[in-house]
Amino acid sequence: MSLEIILVGLLVGIANFASRFGPFYFIQKFQQGTQQRGSLWLKIALGSIGISAISSMLVVATLPPLLETPNKSMAMLAGFIVLAGLYFKFKKIVPATLTAALTYGLVYTYVPFNF
Repeated sequence: MSLEIILVGLLVGIANFASRFGPFYFIQKFQQGTQQRGSLWLKIALGSIGISAISSMLVVATLPPLLETPNKSMAMLAGFIVLAGLYFKFKKIVPATLTAALTYGLVYTYVPFNF
């Protein structure tokens, strides 16, 4: 794995974490009149880390194949559209992921795209 891909993953993770955690942290800090409930910002931070890690792993996992074989980006796009569509319709990640993987494999193998 090249250093550029690692740096892109780190930057995406930091930016995603800051965009999710930052607003909640500052809102909680600037609310003076409310009752303090311990370290609420710590709970928000831990919840934000998971989403940031998933986004970073997605970028790091998809960037090398796209750089090596850009003509197969349509297969990746088809898999992502199927994944997002099925997940948002049925709210079940396992069948959506398996169907998206099958879609990606079928499009990658049988549909020729030449750029």
